[in-house]
Amino acid sequence: MDWGIIFAGMAIFGAGVVRGYTGFGFAMICALMLTQVFPPATVTPIILCLDVAASLWLFYKVFHQVDWKGLKLIGLGAVLTLPLGTMVLIYVPVTPIRIFISIVIIVLCFALLRQKRKVQATGPVATAGVGMCSGFLTGVSALGGPPVILFYFSSDRPVAVSRASMIAFFLIVDAFALISCLVSGLLTREVVTLSLGFMLPLAAGIGIGNFLFHRFHNEEAFRKQVIILLMCLAVASFVKFTLFPSP
Repeated sequence: MDWGIIFAGMAIFGAGVVRGYTGFGFAMICALMLTQVFPPATVTPIILCLDVAASLWLFYKVFHQVDWKGLKLIGLGAVLTLPLGTMVLIYVPVTPIRIFISIVIIVLCFALLRQKRKVQATGPVATAGVGMCSGFLTGVSALGGPPVILFYFSSDRPVAVSRASMIAFFLIVDAFALISCLVSGLLTREVVTLSLGFMLPLAAGIGIGNFLFHRFHNEEAFRKQVIILLMCLAVASFVKFTLFPSP
């Protein structure tokens, strides 16, 4: 019995529950857990394969709630910087980058928790900048979610719109990231085989998380839950990559 595969399956199930409930978190949790059993260059394309599958299912249920106007600018910025992130993944050690990202996320989450008023409007340049930052981080470590998460949940948009827009964004960006991985030779037969094997725990987790969102979520409580979860993931990432860096 391959205990590494079982551990990975359990991690993917748990990450799927979080993804189904909040609309994000899958990549960050899997990046922390799967690097315990797989090398980083294998983990990133596996995460992207699974996240595309999760996004397709969730997008089908929420596409009518997506903020398409803002998402077009974010998506355009992300697509422009994805290839650069993939090149960094191949040629540059990513552990220092992950540590730096974790510190920035912790600081931003703390600031959002103390935020008194939500942002009402964001200009097109700033919106596209969020997408460019997210696209680069997606390519380098599959951790492109935090800039977009913080962008949406610091605004006055309804949480259902923010969640739907993030789901659509992850679908678009992860699809392009997969293409980038394929061109770069990272999307191997082993990656595809492992990803297909993890579809069942992913589907079970997504289904449970989606049910919990529609059954229990509350607007204000949900915003705080999202930010606190993101901060906890960033702290865990900082500890993991500082004390137990991946090769």
